Amino acid sequence: MGVITFNKVTKSYGDNLILDKVSFEIHENEKIALIGKNGTGKTTIFNILTESIDIDDGVFSIQKERTIAYLQQIHEASDKHTGYEILQLAFSKIDQLQIDMENAHELMAANPTNKIHIKEYGRLHDKFEFMGGYNVSEKISKIITGLKIPEKVLKNQFTKLSGGEQTLIMLGKSLLMAPDILLMDEPTNHLDMDAVKWLEGYIVGYKGTVFYVSHDRYFINQTATKVIELSFLHSKTYKGNYDAYQKQKIEYEKGHLKIYERQQKEIERLMKTARQMRAYGTETAIKRAQNMEKRIELMDKVDKPLNERNLSLAFKTLNKSGYEIAKAINISKSYGALSLFKNVNFIIKSSEKVAMIGPNGAGKSTIIKMITGNESVDSGVITVGKSVKYAYLEQEVIFNDEHKTLLEEVCDELHLTLQSGRDLLGKYMFSNDDVFKKVGMLSGGEKSRLRLLLELQNDVNLLILDEPTNHLDIESREELEEAISQYHGTMLFISHDRHFINKFSEKVIDVRDGNVITYEGNYDYYKKMIDKKKEDNDKLKVSSKKQTTNQNYGKEKRKAVFTINKTEKLMAELEMKMSIIDKEIIEFATDYMKLHELTTKREQLNLEHEELLEKWFELQGE
Repeated sequence: MGVITFNKVTKSYGDNLILDKVSFEIHENEKIALIGKNGTGKTTIFNILTESIDIDDGVFSIQKERTIAYLQQIHEASDKHTGYEILQLAFSKIDQLQIDMENAHELMAANPTNKIHIKEYGRLHDKFEFMGGYNVSEKISKIITGLKIPEKVLKNQFTKLSGGEQTLIMLGKSLLMAPDILLMDEPTNHLDMDAVKWLEGYIVGYKGTVFYVSHDRYFINQTATKVIELSFLHSKTYKGNYDAYQKQKIEYEKGHLKIYERQQKEIERLMKTARQMRAYGTETAIKRAQNMEKRIELMDKVDKPLNERNLSLAFKTLNKSGYEIAKAINISKSYGALSLFKNVNFIIKSSEKVAMIGPNGAGKSTIIKMITGNESVDSGVITVGKSVKYAYLEQEVIFNDEHKTLLEEVCDELHLTLQSGRDLLGKYMFSNDDVFKKVGMLSGGEKSRLRLLLELQNDVNLLILDEPTNHLDIESREELEEAISQYHGTMLFISHDRHFINKFSEKVIDVRDGNVITYEGNYDYYKKMIDKKKEDNDKLKVSSKKQTTNQNYGKEKRKAVFTINKTEKLMAELEMKMSIIDKEIIEFATDYMKLHELTTKREQLNLEHEELLEKWFELQGE
């Protein structure tokens, strides 16, 4: 029997049917992703599980004595607690146990010969130790570090935190509670990539059942053992992660289509024969016709598969841009005492698809503003090609008049006839009555598609996207991706959506710790390089440690001193070479080919210098 069982569960809100005979089963230690378009009933299922709402029909059950924690997107405010104190509430049972222990200790101290008091204190102490009472601070510290919860968030009053900060605290609390069943609604929202990666590892190793709603396909791939999809009031279960779900769904739809077509042929055959029988007009023939019509009526009809609408976009011919779209040479930027980055270099070439990643606040948006001319550099040079014309798709898409219909917006903005406007909207998957929707009533994905439609009718050769898939369900993300995939100009985008990055990026620019490093590939390539670097560093540390342990200390010390001196000499030589190149960069500031050669050479020297500096620190430690 499953830990959680839904058996033909039905739920309506008034006349609005949300779930119709939904059935699935979840077993112990499974990691389940619940997916589906916004509004298909995902949150309703979680509310049923937490008994916040009742079902109309069917049966659902949770195994007895199973503890549950539910991470919601919306949190109840707490006037009394700081962020850190909310985390501590996860151990309320241990806190009460500690109070009981202290009371028992006082009774035992007052009556040292009373065996009942001694026995009770021992029982409470054993339970406190078993529940991990002595490791509370260590557990909280692990969660704070893993989720990268800032100190200001921990110290601030919970009600004064932003929605994202509250979610971060409540996620930490849910993990600390370590329930048998962990329910999470969009757990990766408001987390940067490092925190999401840590959470993936935590969930995979979690000793319990995890049931979560997510639109993050990469996250589902890394964590899910089963995917449950809600669609058209029903649910279907697929084994494996997101990739496995996609393959199984395609096979299921192919099989479903064959069954439907076979049944339709049989219905057509029976109807044709029945018509012929009736045409004969005899009593026997009419009786046969009636039997055939009865057979059709009693058939368990297979629903017609819903055809997916495909985009067929018409972008204007792109103006050609130069070889270089944008180039940064030794640029630096600070805001007061806060230094975002210093002496960084990068280049974006024509037709490249470039992902910009890094922690929140590292300076990604600032770099975008520099490229668009909305922010200046403190030092260095950033150049943008003269023929570059960009379109910018922001995170929150806003239209000036949201009372307009889609058709009115498109025709007014692009000066089109009504028929031309309808034709263009149809190519972006807005058809029939969709064109008469008010702009303000569109979903986030629909607004993004409409903005993309408007922007790309101009002579755009650089498309800039800022977190384009944020707050979109999976279907909306894939519709937007299909639209973007047919754009062949240069694309620069900020994203935490690793699936999106893998799909589009040919280059990853990593902005973090005051530096900018370029990787020629997609997210998986970037991750591979980062993991390899960490592995090499770990091997180097282990190797150095073994070498120091196994050889004579005095000899190693003399050798280390000699190596340090040699390393310092090499570093000084590299610094001299970089200084000469810096002067040449200024001298050839208008010669872009020469600048490219010089900046490439300087980046290589800088990497060599960093490797020597890391080696120097290790030698100093030895």
